[in-house]
Amino acid sequence: MGETFAQWNLLQLSFIAVFPAYLAYIRIVNGMALVSLYVYLFVLCMPAMLIQMKLGGYNQKGIVGLLSQHLPISKGVGVALLVDLFLTCLYVAPLVCHFGMYAIISMIEQPYVWSSCDNEWNTLNCADIHTKVVTGTDNGNTYEFKGVGQNSKTTPELEFYHNAYLQLSSSVSNITGFPIWTFTSQLQNVGISLLPVTLAVLWILVFLFTAFGARVSGWILFILGPTFVGMLLAVLGYGYSNLESEHSNSFLLRFYNLDFKGFLQPVDTRVLVNTVSEGFDLLMNSLPVWTAIPVTMGKFTGKGKISRNLGWLLVIITYALVIQIPQLAMVPYIGNLLAKSQVKNVLKDDAFNVTSRGMSIELVFNAMPAAFAELDVPPVYAMLFFLSIFICGFMFLCVAMLTIVDNIVDSLTSRFARLFDRKHCCTFVTTFFLMVALMCLGLLMTTRAGFYYIILLDQSITRMRFITVFILAVSVIIVYVKHTFSIVERILISIWCILAATATAGFWLYSFIMYLGSPMKYAGEEYSKVFDLVSWIISAVPYIAIPAAAMHSCGLYEGTCKERMQYMFCGNQEEPRDYQGYYPAPEPSAPPAYSYNTNSYGRNGSSLYPMDDIHKNVYDPEMEPLDTRLRSSRI
Repeated sequence: MGETFAQWNLLQLSFIAVFPAYLAYIRIVNGMALVSLYVYLFVLCMPAMLIQMKLGGYNQKGIVGLLSQHLPISKGVGVALLVDLFLTCLYVAPLVCHFGMYAIISMIEQPYVWSSCDNEWNTLNCADIHTKVVTGTDNGNTYEFKGVGQNSKTTPELEFYHNAYLQLSSSVSNITGFPIWTFTSQLQNVGISLLPVTLAVLWILVFLFTAFGARVSGWILFILGPTFVGMLLAVLGYGYSNLESEHSNSFLLRFYNLDFKGFLQPVDTRVLVNTVSEGFDLLMNSLPVWTAIPVTMGKFTGKGKISRNLGWLLVIITYALVIQIPQLAMVPYIGNLLAKSQVKNVLKDDAFNVTSRGMSIELVFNAMPAAFAELDVPPVYAMLFFLSIFICGFMFLCVAMLTIVDNIVDSLTSRFARLFDRKHCCTFVTTFFLMVALMCLGLLMTTRAGFYYIILLDQSITRMRFITVFILAVSVIIVYVKHTFSIVERILISIWCILAATATAGFWLYSFIMYLGSPMKYAGEEYSKVFDLVSWIISAVPYIAIPAAAMHSCGLYEGTCKERMQYMFCGNQEEPRDYQGYYPAPEPSAPPAYSYNTNSYGRNGSSLYPMDDIHKNVYDPEMEPLDTRLRSSRI
């Protein structure tokens, strides 16, 4: 149910809206792809953000409550978006844990421990280190894994690093996945992995920051937002002021080179499609434009006219300003690392090559640690870099948790009257159970094969997103047109939104068709057929909710078949009043007393109160009691 006062002000919203930048660390776009990202941002995303946030603010409801009231047949779309958001949190949380673990390492260890011999960027510290090579075959495929041998002459720091660094096998059949994080010899002897503990701590923090409602968590996120930006700007400032500017500028020009191939030569459509797809993937996977988040953000911002009309614009502007800061901060370090390591053609390496089939995290987990070590960067800046990405990812988890919990609590309090007065308690309990579910399911991501499960979820969730984009667009446009906003605004914005949604769904459909017959891959290796089947099941899970929720809404409504059909397509004709526990006094049945002593006639001479024209001496038989025994008649 809606709140009497806005839980977030516009200043808070502008700093909370920096959370999409967490994906800019691991999905890199450059050159013309960056240009396409900003074109899509202002052409495809503006009408969708305007409609969703404005409807959320005006109705003071989440996406499920909004569609349940105005278009119950599309209620399942909102439920599907919540399931999609839940699965996204499931695989983002382990990555956020690793960002935090890297920040801890940078605080307690010297940078040179990151110079592992398994790191392709290392060129200085592997001269006297012997490694043990294990080879084998599996299903006809030969795999090779390099590890520290029992008799190898390794320093304690490098031995610690081998246990702490993210190592990925070149073959899916030989999975090492996430490392066993150990910081003390006691834990190293026991062999306990700290990643499940870190995951539990992360979700407990999210629970504590969100369980007390959007108002409390809004102020916490308001503090974390500028903290993230300040840390990242400190890393950026050190890189450009203390490292070789020649190498930084050279790589900057190379990275942001505007290559018009494919644009000026329409025949080469493959280059053009790949270029525009990179910008589209980063935008749609980072900015929550077609998710359950915008409606809830609009609700938290409030019902005021200024908030409704400016909130969405602040989100767009904030995203445009911060989405490139992470990449700009990494440019001087990568540029100087390239000059020192003399690695050629790095832009074609997996650390920088990001496609629509998944994310690439080698840049953060591999290249940046090597840059901090090789360039003798003070550990505090390494800590600030990894802590900034941790805070940004943590903010995303908090906003996602608030969105899911708010929609669930709204549905419960509107369905069960007893829960309305216990809304805060209901929010606390719902957040707790959601945290436990995410924590238990996320333990699978903390195993040695956890990284491959993350890639599996990342490639599965977005596979059929074109379905939800188009259905959600049609649904919110119908709801938007039903409202009493300006008729010109409703016509223009609705046309713009349906065209933008059609183009967005077309891009997702093109990606779906292109990879329909190809097997799932990562690092050049194919997943097994079993994982391919699991991927399709994960992709279909959110869409089961669409018909299920529609049948649920139809079953709850009492009436004839015609009345139920009218309800499913038109919703509640009378909007329920929410007095927040305070009920107004009954309306008076007679005009106010002062009207008898004042001039109560309108401009046309008619009386504002017809009772004033009735004289007391005129008898009206209609005023007699209905009981004939108590009345007399002159007729």
